[in-house]
Amino acid sequence: MALVDVTKTDIVEPSAAYPLPAISRWLAKRRVERQRRLALQSLLFAPEHRLRDLGISHDELLRAIAQRH
Repeated sequence: MALVDVTKTDIVEPSAAYPLPAISRWLAKRRVERQRRLALQSLLFAPEHRLRDLGISHDELLRAIAQRH
């Protein structure tokens, strides 16, 4: 009877062993990024005085849209 060498077992990445949770997390992240982008883009069409009331400028919105998380 042969002994099994447990020190040389291959360790599988959690995302490779369980792909569905990894895909679910990726989809959730994409959904949040899309909602953020759509919210910022909708603010671009707001009148300047409303943005000023919120303390936001068009330049800040453009920088926020260009920024990727």
